[in-house]
Amino acid sequence: MKPILMRHCEPRNESFKAWINSDPYVHNPWHFHPEFEFTYILRGKGTLFIGDSMESYAKDDLLVIGPNLPHELRSDIEEKPDNYSQSISIHFKYDFLNESFYDLPEMVQLNELLGLANRGIRLTDNQAKDLIRDNITKLPYMNGMKRVVKLLEILEIVSSSNSLNLLSSNSFTESIDPGQDHRINKIYEYVMKNFRRPISNADVAGLVNMTNTSFCRYFKKRTNKSFISYLNEIRVGYACKLLLEGKHTVAEVAFECGYEYVSYFNKIFKEIKGMTPSEYVDEYFVTNMTDSIK
Repeated sequence: MKPILMRHCEPRNESFKAWINSDPYVHNPWHFHPEFEFTYILRGKGTLFIGDSMESYAKDDLLVIGPNLPHELRSDIEEKPDNYSQSISIHFKYDFLNESFYDLPEMVQLNELLGLANRGIRLTDNQAKDLIRDNITKLPYMNGMKRVVKLLEILEIVSSSNSLNLLSSNSFTESIDPGQDHRINKIYEYVMKNFRRPISNADVAGLVNMTNTSFCRYFKKRTNKSFISYLNEIRVGYACKLLLEGKHTVAEVAFECGYEYVSYFNKIFKEIKGMTPSEYVDEYFVTNMTDSIK
């Protein structure tokens, strides 16, 4: 099953769409769409699956997602009546202001931003996020030329920032062309749904009707990494999320991420992150404590 092409309602008498999402539980399916997407998280937290990456998201995150980049936002569920997710999203097509608009010399930074969006972006500049929050919360209630100007202000703030964290790999970007086969997307979706249990090369090779040897060669050619390396990256990304929640021991996290042996999990985690799971948690909280003191 390839990612779903999600067709949003075409805005009437508007060049782009801006709206508020608010639900007890947000779970958009693994999907893509032809528009650029800017999503600002007003409340809630969860996991973002984007391209070949898995990231945690939380309040005041700004996510920029390029056209046709498969993604899914899955919010955490807690047994609290007031626990819900809320965000503001903007969808616009590349030519919403006419393609010649991007030929203007003043649009160099914006062109660079939209190019990077093909890999997915998280803005990490707190000052810029504060400015965007002030602007984006007004956008769904605006009409006429003012809303276009407000969107351009948001685009200018993001494109001027030097604190942009790219989320997906270059190799995945090359695999999302709708004109190409969707086997790689089928593999990614299968991994996203099943990485918490044992998965072998043979399992996935059978999924796409390939021999084990052909599959290994195909995956390496498309992603510049082995399937096992990719699977470990996804598992360790999810492990980071669980570790920082502080609800599980390292052993519990290892088993939750599909590893049968804690020693092997520690080994793989250190290879990818350059430190042990315990060191990762310690460094995260020391860094955040230092930032809060500042």
